[in-house]
Amino acid sequence: MLHSPSLPRRVARRPACRPAWRVIIAILLTAACDNPTAVRPDFAYNPTDLTNGQLYRWSIGARVRLFVEPMGAGGVDLASAVQRAVSAWNAVPQGREFTLDVVTNRDLADVIVYDRSIPQPVVTGSCPFNPSGAAGYTYFCPVNGRAERLRPLASTVLTTALVIRVDMTTTATQAALDALVAHEVGHAVGIGGHSPQTTDVMYTRPTVRTPTDRDRNTLRNVLGRAADITL
Repeated sequence: MLHSPSLPRRVARRPACRPAWRVIIAILLTAACDNPTAVRPDFAYNPTDLTNGQLYRWSIGARVRLFVEPMGAGGVDLASAVQRAVSAWNAVPQGREFTLDVVTNRDLADVIVYDRSIPQPVVTGSCPFNPSGAAGYTYFCPVNGRAERLRPLASTVLTTALVIRVDMTTTATQAALDALVAHEVGHAVGIGGHSPQTTDVMYTRPTVRTPTDRDRNTLRNVLGRAADITL
């Protein structure tokens, strides 16, 4: 589980960063068997800082399908924020290690994105689900080296590996929501850490909407290493 706050304006009464990962890693994780061989840049910041040194990513060549839970019209648009984040992070892989797509069928989703005003859309797995008032919260549950598949409500399928919950009350503008969603999607594609640089998407209180060179190099480093956890 990973979690990040929103912009400083509304975060004063919220925890800056309370990753719950350390609570849920209680088993020995095995390494994934698809070991990439491409030469990668060094990471700009530790991509496993929130995961007790465990590196996670999607299987090589994965098509990662995101579903955005529908909600009423408002001042900011979650679906468009997700679409922009998908486009931005799709530009990072060097060898099509993954492709992000937005889908309209919840039962096909690998990742479900929703606002806190909507009931939790999946039956959570073996790990506790505890957003703790976070503006952004990315959740998956590792079991024996793989993210446990979750069942969306009113469904019998087990396809969802990861859930992103955002609190849109902390983002007064579309730009602020775009930055928050881009940050959480960065966690969803394999960056299990935060940047100390305020100008990076993966800074704990993100203000930019597209990955910087530092963000891209950090993810490319992740994609070039053997994973401890496969999503």
